[in-house]
Amino acid sequence: MKELLIIVGLILLNGLFSMSETALISARKSRLSQESKRGNRAARTALEIANDPDCFLSTIQIGITLIGILTGLYSGATFANTFADILVKWGVAPAYSDEIAQVTIVIVVTYLSIVVGELVPKRIALNSADTVAKIVARPMKLLSKITMPIVWLLSVSTNLIVRLLNLRGDENKTTEGDVKQIIENGAASGEVKEVEKDIMTRALVLGDQRVASIMTCRKDIVTLEIDMSTDDIKRSIASELHDTYPVLDENHEEIKGTVSLKDLILTLDSHDFELNKVLSPGTFIPESMNVYDALERLKNEHVHCLIVCDEFGTMQGVVTLNDILDGLVGCCDTPASGPYILPMDDGKSYLVDARCPVYDFLNYFDRGDLYQPANYASIGGLILENTRKIPVEGENIKWNDFLFKVVDMDKAHIDKLLVTITKDAQ
Repeated sequence: MKELLIIVGLILLNGLFSMSETALISARKSRLSQESKRGNRAARTALEIANDPDCFLSTIQIGITLIGILTGLYSGATFANTFADILVKWGVAPAYSDEIAQVTIVIVVTYLSIVVGELVPKRIALNSADTVAKIVARPMKLLSKITMPIVWLLSVSTNLIVRLLNLRGDENKTTEGDVKQIIENGAASGEVKEVEKDIMTRALVLGDQRVASIMTCRKDIVTLEIDMSTDDIKRSIASELHDTYPVLDENHEEIKGTVSLKDLILTLDSHDFELNKVLSPGTFIPESMNVYDALERLKNEHVHCLIVCDEFGTMQGVVTLNDILDGLVGCCDTPASGPYILPMDDGKSYLVDARCPVYDFLNYFDRGDLYQPANYASIGGLILENTRKIPVEGENIKWNDFLFKVVDMDKAHIDKLLVTITKDAQ
């Protein structure tokens, strides 16, 4: 009976070590850090171990190895002999009792070691990693101090072998792909709402884009001319209301600056109104600038829009906070403009506005995996990038799982596309 209790105790102790190892490795450092800042000592200890696991892992390995040796000694020799005597009393021939006892003990001990000593404790640790980590952190830290000399030798030996194998720790750094996978897992478990997942994913995507991919292009900008009359200005701003309007010179080429709608409303009806008097110097940025760098410019310089120029200083478009917001939450179609994607009556094709952002287009068809950061932002830009020419009405363009048919052109500008999902994508 004594030997049986010792073996069961060793298996349970092995389970404790396995549970501690899994919990402290799987625990969320962000959660432990928050609790540590609130004064939770157990969380602070668990965080210290999680941030520097070498000593802890060596301690665990020492414990598990010793337990394995002791379990083998007791089960293989002491307890096997005792069980063999019991088998003889039950009528088993003495010539076979030793072999039967040893095989039986090996099977039972192995089963208990795997289930009770490994699988169940690890399952408990995975299900409640943070809680278990805080419970076992202090005992494990104390045990690490006791075994420090042996741990030091093992750590030095391990580090030496790792260096000889030329293994680097950079591979364990968290990548953007890892973050996206965490967001996906959170959404799948219900911890992250779908709208939160969409915004966080878009925020990561937006960080890889240049302002040229989200700006309002020059063709769609409402501009004012420096020599415009008051009535002409009123008609222009009445056609489309914006916070800020770029102002061009008399030749409609050079940017003179910008004027805010607020300043126009306050001064437009005054008898001495001149556009020059309310003109502000424009804030110019290159079209290669990163979107978030442009956001910093908007915040730091307290302006409503940035004028995007090419390498020759020619205006290519403007970027506003609304453009960046559209990138984060998706374009909000207004009743006036209508939806970018309109399903057709046949249920197989879709009429798509060529201005539709590529990211929104792919998400609409659940093909976000096809998205790649590029210099273009719209479906029209994607078509031009892949064909390397100006298409004509009626032309078909195949791209991945989609067949695009150009149904409307406005001179060199693609206006409308008829999109069909090809059979191989279904």
